[in-house]
Amino acid sequence: MDPPRSLQQITLRYSAIYLMLVLCTSLLGAGGLYYWQTTTEESLRLQAMLHDVDAMRGTLYRQMKELFDAVFLDDPQAQSQYRKFGLEIEAGLHHLALTAHPGEESVAVTELRRAYQEIYRHTDLVAFGPVPSDQHLLQQVMDVDLESGGIRAYEAAFEQIDRLLVQQQARLQEKLASLARYTPLLLIVPILLAIGLWMLTQRFLRVNFLQPLGLVLQSTRRLAGGELALPVPRQGALELVTLADAINQMADDLAASRKALVSAERQATLGSLVPIVAHNIRNPLSSIRATAQVMQDPALSVELREGLQGIMQSCDRLERWTESLLSYLHPLQAQCLETALGPLLRDLMGMTARIAEQRQVRLELREEATDLSAQIDPELVEQALHGLLLNSIEASPFGGTVTLTLRQDADRALILLQDEGPGLPLLPQSGTLAPGPTTKHSGTGLGIPFALKIFEIHHGGIQFNLRPQGGTEAILWIPKS
Repeated sequence: MDPPRSLQQITLRYSAIYLMLVLCTSLLGAGGLYYWQTTTEESLRLQAMLHDVDAMRGTLYRQMKELFDAVFLDDPQAQSQYRKFGLEIEAGLHHLALTAHPGEESVAVTELRRAYQEIYRHTDLVAFGPVPSDQHLLQQVMDVDLESGGIRAYEAAFEQIDRLLVQQQARLQEKLASLARYTPLLLIVPILLAIGLWMLTQRFLRVNFLQPLGLVLQSTRRLAGGELALPVPRQGALELVTLADAINQMADDLAASRKALVSAERQATLGSLVPIVAHNIRNPLSSIRATAQVMQDPALSVELREGLQGIMQSCDRLERWTESLLSYLHPLQAQCLETALGPLLRDLMGMTARIAEQRQVRLELREEATDLSAQIDPELVEQALHGLLLNSIEASPFGGTVTLTLRQDADRALILLQDEGPGLPLLPQSGTLAPGPTTKHSGTGLGIPFALKIFEIHHGGIQFNLRPQGGTEAILWIPKS
């Protein structure tokens, strides 16, 4: 698909087309005018030549009249008139030679000049030489040489050039007639081109500007109404495509801001509810622990004393977790101790064993690295791992397996938590995961965010992956000692 053009490029393109149309029209008009002018000038030239030829013919016969007047009537002015007419004919022949085009016209003018020179050779001898006393000789000069020879040759040359010029004039008239026939067509073509260009311009404005602008306006109205999922089509000129991209980006930003705002409102609501829930939990826990402590008596059986001790330990653990839940809303301060990770994971498996049995989920602990320890806050890490492990147990199907693996690499302690559930509904983006909506009926949605926060303050992190065979894998790491 070709990239969209800018309005400036499209305007330049259509301006070039307009200029080409104007240039084409100007060339057609100039060509027609030039053709008409040259044809008219040629017609005038031929008409002038015909006029000169006819004028020389008349002058020749007037010259012959003066010749007869000089010979037979002894007219004293006849010789001067004869000379005058001869000069006029010579001037006419010279003008014809200059006006004639090379080719047939020049040949015809040359023949006409040769015929006149033949006449002049005989008449000049009679007009200015001694008049022959022999009447027979004079008759031969006047009748045979002049009339039968020179005059007839001149008439033949005259008819030849006259016929040639008339034919050329006829051809010019045909050209002018053709030009007159095609002139309306030459005028119609630019008009049709202008109409076509106007229609093309209207289509250009509709496709590249009006329709895309209308779509942008509709989309902005939908955007103002809260419909953020309908993108603006990328149509039209480059500027409108850029505007559509900007509006679409703004819609994406508004959608992200809306989600962030909803999440922030949810967190604020949780923040207001957590202290109340914590207060309502602490009071019963205090009473339960106090009752269990009061009931401690050496006279009781060992099983009962162990049960009461377990109740007090559970109450203490719940108290610590409640404190951690409250601390999620405030900056956490980890109290780091050198802690063995293997026993911590074993205790964690023991705490969740009953829940796993109830859901018929098998728990596996794989300690690939023994005697592995790290500087951690054991209570915070235990609570974070406990929440993630419960999520895996609850997400696994009946008969499934949840595996907890402890290993190490060059400078990190790694804990891998794998389940066979359907996978997380919201996976981390670029290694981070914001608190999202829980899919459990009794969940708070704080398990994963709380774990992320705990491992971040320990300079570690969590990465979630979808397992190829199904389920989710959580890779947790912290710096090892």
